[in-house]
Amino acid sequence: MRKLTTRFFLLFFIIVLFCNATYARKAGLQDIVWDKIDGNLIVSFKLNNVFSSQLNEVVLNGTPITFSYFVTLYEVRDFWVDKKIVNIQIDHMMKYNILQEKFIMKRSWRIDEVLVTDSFAEAQKAMTEISNVKILPFDWLQNDGRYQIGIKAELSKANLPSDLRSAFFFSPSWGFETDWYILDFNH
Repeated sequence: MRKLTTRFFLLFFIIVLFCNATYARKAGLQDIVWDKIDGNLIVSFKLNNVFSSQLNEVVLNGTPITFSYFVTLYEVRDFWVDKKIVNIQIDHMMKYNILQEKFIMKRSWRIDEVLVTDSFAEAQKAMTEISNVKILPFDWLQNDGRYQIGIKAELSKANLPSDLRSAFFFSPSWGFETDWYILDFNH
C-alpha cells in the first residue's frame, strides 16, 4: 500500500510538472493608488493573474486558501539607510463550502466582516482587490519628506495541507508571489 501511495504522488508531481510547461501568466499588482482620506494615508490596489485552473481546482475541492499582502512604508533619507515606518500584513482567506455551494471569505483589514457568495467570480474579486486600507495618520509624516510605499502579494503556504505545501515546490502554476511594487511620493 505504501508503494502505491508513493507511486501515486510521484505520478501526480510528474503530471503537474508537465502542465507547468504551458503556464506563462505571472501574478502582478495593478491600479496601485495612494491617497489622503479623513487625514489618513490610504492605499488601494488589485492583484491579477492568480487564479489558474490548478488553483481554481484546489479551491473548488474545498481547500482553504489565503492571499497575503505586504505593505511597507519607508522614509527615504539621503546618505543614510531608509527608515521603515510601517510594515503591514493583510490576509484574505477563502474557503468553498462544498455542501452549501458557497464561498466564505474573511479579510484581516475588515475584521468584523465575513463575505459569503455563491459566485466564484465575486469571490475571486473579493480576494484580489483591496481598497482604502489605512496605512497611518498623514500628520505622522514629516513635511517636505520623501516616502516609498512597497506592496507585494503571495499565496500563503502556511494554512495549506502538508501534501499541497510540498506541491508548491513542483508546481508554481497555482502558487504565486509577486515582485515588490514601489510608489514614491513627497509630503
